[in-house]
Amino acid sequence: MTVAIRRTSRELLHAAIERHVQHLLDVHVEDFGKEDDVVLRMVGWHLINSGDREAFRSGRKLLDKAANGRLHPPPHPRWWVGPSAGALDLAGLLDPYSVELMWIDGRPQWRVGGRLWVRDDDRDWRWYPLLHVDRHADAARTDVFWIRLGRRMHHAV
Repeated sequence: MTVAIRRTSRELLHAAIERHVQHLLDVHVEDFGKEDDVVLRMVGWHLINSGDREAFRSGRKLLDKAANGRLHPPPHPRWWVGPSAGALDLAGLLDPYSVELMWIDGRPQWRVGGRLWVRDDDRDWRWYPLLHVDRHADAARTDVFWIRLGRRMHHAV
């Protein structure tokens, strides 16, 4: 039998700082006095945007811990726009779906994936680059089209 021990926020931060201090030189000491989830997000985004794959993995762990299993794109106005009137009658549906931050071609990218349904026909599992998510997460803009979103999968961290 294998027992998994979940690390605390401070243990994850300590390990990330120890391994990737070269990417965190512009973080001020005062910033570490904030609440744990704020510090996890701050250090996590620094590591993700560093351009180093191992730092990305550590940063992703920090963001997952801060999000408690439901990682969302960062709060930025471009992520929260809705589909146009012409795209409201969407034929495609991802149900269930997942929004993931992945390392692709040497940089972090947001992807949306799920079981694709087109007019009640199951088209198997698909992943698309995520460009926009509407305000209520009812639809997502990919590099191909707007697609309706069904139930979001919950991941255990």
